[in-house]
Amino acid sequence: MKLDNKLFAGIVLILIAAFFFIVFGMAGLRLALGVFAIFILPVYLILNNFDLTSEEKLIFSFFLGIGIFPSIVYLLGLVISFRIGIIITFILMILIGFALKKYKQKK
Repeated sequence: MKLDNKLFAGIVLILIAAFFFIVFGMAGLRLALGVFAIFILPVYLILNNFDLTSEEKLIFSFFLGIGIFPSIVYLLGLVISFRIGIIITFILMILIGFALKKYKQKK
């Protein structure tokens, strides 16, 4: 990503955060950050190992995160608590992202 694009992305993220804070207060800002941390970040780390542009990774990670993350949490929630299932799924997806990166570096 070029410097101009990084600056633009940073400005857009600040505007989005300000919007959620102004309209919904601190709860809205926490919601926006939570959606990013839970749905987008783990899948983005996994997709970062493939030859995709930043925009593709961001969009794919959002939609894949919406499909994959709740499914795994639901299946774990049948056996254990949903809160523990969320934590385990988050850690598992982060570890998969780092493992793929290490595996790709070995090749």
